[in-house]
Amino acid sequence: KAVELATRAGEKTGVRPALILGIITQESNLGENTGQCYVKDLRTGSGIGKNTGRFFATVMKAPRDTEPFAALSSRIGFDPLNTAVSCPPSYGYGGAMGPAQFIPSTWVLYEQKIADLTGRGIPNPWDPEDAFMASAVLLKENGAATGTFAAERLAALRYFAGWKNANKSAYAFYGNDVMELATKYQGLIDV
Repeated sequence: KAVELATRAGEKTGVRPALILGIITQESNLGENTGQCYVKDLRTGSGIGKNTGRFFATVMKAPRDTEPFAALSSRIGFDPLNTAVSCPPSYGYGGAMGPAQFIPSTWVLYEQKIADLTGRGIPNPWDPEDAFMASAVLLKENGAATGTFAAERLAALRYFAGWKNANKSAYAFYGNDVMELATKYQGLIDV
């Protein structure tokens, strides 16, 4: 199913399906881990670990992400206080959603593009088809459609760290890991 979704997204965007699979694997293990935290206060973005109950002050950045998260939850019929999102890493905020791990403020920038490409009225970041398409659109806008190793790696780094931080050596691991996964998936696709 993942190959089918990546292929469809690649056909619409020009991004290599193996790269899309590499990103989705790096972000959520192909949708297996779409979040281990809940936002419990939309005013502050604080929350708790889903399985541990551990308190986190920065599950989601308020109001930048909490407001679009609440609005999105309302549109798709989810309870924002009981919908799993990513926990915060040691260096910032969590709050990333679904298999593609978009933060809410980024998701709203891409909703219309995703809807146009999938033909679905209200894209849902937890829906695999929408998530794969979102990944492909963002990768395309980050330069991946040129298809070179360097362009795809840079697009992956931009996906993770944004344009401003993509060339920081501290984030090189992400681009390397994604390209290793993409190479593995391309080999499987070629077979």
